[in-house]
Amino acid sequence: MHEADAPNAAPHLTRTGMNPFRVLRFGDYKFVWSSEALNLWAIEMEIIVLAMFVLRDTGSPLLVGLVGALKFAGTLLGPLYGLMVDRFNRKWLQVFVRVFGVVLAVILTALIITDTLVLWHAYAIVTAGSMVRMLDLVLVQALTTDAVPAHSLHGAIGLSRSTLDGARVLGSIAGGTIFELVGLDWAYVTITILYLLSTLAALKVSSRVVRAKVNTESIRAGLSEGFRYVRKSDLLPGLIFFSFLIEFTAFPIVNGLMTVVGDELYDLGGTGIGLLAAAASLGALSGALTLGVRQNIGNPSRIMIIGSIIWHALMLLLALTPPLWVFALILLLWGFSGGTTFVVMVVGLLRAAPAETRGRVMGIRSLGIYGLPLGLLLGGWISEEIGSAAMIGTLGALGLVSTVVAALVWPSLLSKSAKNKSEESTS
Repeated sequence: MHEADAPNAAPHLTRTGMNPFRVLRFGDYKFVWSSEALNLWAIEMEIIVLAMFVLRDTGSPLLVGLVGALKFAGTLLGPLYGLMVDRFNRKWLQVFVRVFGVVLAVILTALIITDTLVLWHAYAIVTAGSMVRMLDLVLVQALTTDAVPAHSLHGAIGLSRSTLDGARVLGSIAGGTIFELVGLDWAYVTITILYLLSTLAALKVSSRVVRAKVNTESIRAGLSEGFRYVRKSDLLPGLIFFSFLIEFTAFPIVNGLMTVVGDELYDLGGTGIGLLAAAASLGALSGALTLGVRQNIGNPSRIMIIGSIIWHALMLLLALTPPLWVFALILLLWGFSGGTTFVVMVVGLLRAAPAETRGRVMGIRSLGIYGLPLGLLLGGWISEEIGSAAMIGTLGALGLVSTVVAALVWPSLLSKSAKNKSEESTS
């Protein structure tokens, strides 16, 4: 199915009950999702396996943390990758990304089996993989929008987000278990097989003929065209701002600072901290699935603003350091509102971006991920100087105030016409 076909997909397919997998019935989205799911499992297993290898080899938590940090190495290239998605056949771009992952996995597996793996090899492999990971993210979002009609896009994005959350939990457990039971070599053989299966699924996706008229005179001209479109849009600047805001104020809690929170506020060990992180992940998974099973959503940007207000208001409750069981319950609700907010933010971006600039819009949006390391730095500094409770409250207050200000700066996010404008862009 091509872009032109998606909006005309059979309407009766949207009424299939409370089934989050119903979107797999649209076109070849089942292959897009299968390839993404297998790839995510491989990535999450690889991260935990390499982290355990580095820890065993060096005993340094700092060097272990560096493995995770290198995942963001390719994020700065997001706008360039967006231009590539708009300019070239999306199917074959993704096949290239998948094959690249297989080649890296085979190289690392060979090094492990021949007992020649050294520390710098692990860092080089992770860095090389990160250089195309952002391209893969933009590709998956574009291919999803190609295959799924606008009125069911929230279901596909919800399923995709749920798959990511599930892979982070189960993939990490699987990777660690295989590593402990049968060793590093068999763990990487398993990872390589997953990458290979992901590539085979990508080959089943229908070829996307490039229809968009992209300025091919230079990379600079193509990128400028994308940035110009974002600036002129009523919706996109506000949506991209929110993609940065939630990375900056909310995601640091569950991407590094949960360890500090659990240790300082409740004197928890590794298991307790893991359970708190699991509560937030379970909430996010539930929020994404709940949104995904809905037959339709109205104005995603309005839902995003309401969700962001609730999300950050719950952080203010967490900052009050209630009893542990209450903290965990609030964290579950926090994750639920966060999962919902993130999904509708992505849906809003995909709906508002027309086919000819969709790749570049999502590439520009990827720069918002840099809000996470900034939020981690600010949150870590506040925790060290004042305490974890103050850190949660400060980030929550910043997010709450910024959400209200953004709603005033970009009133189109709340207008009734935003729904129609965004849906017209996908047709």
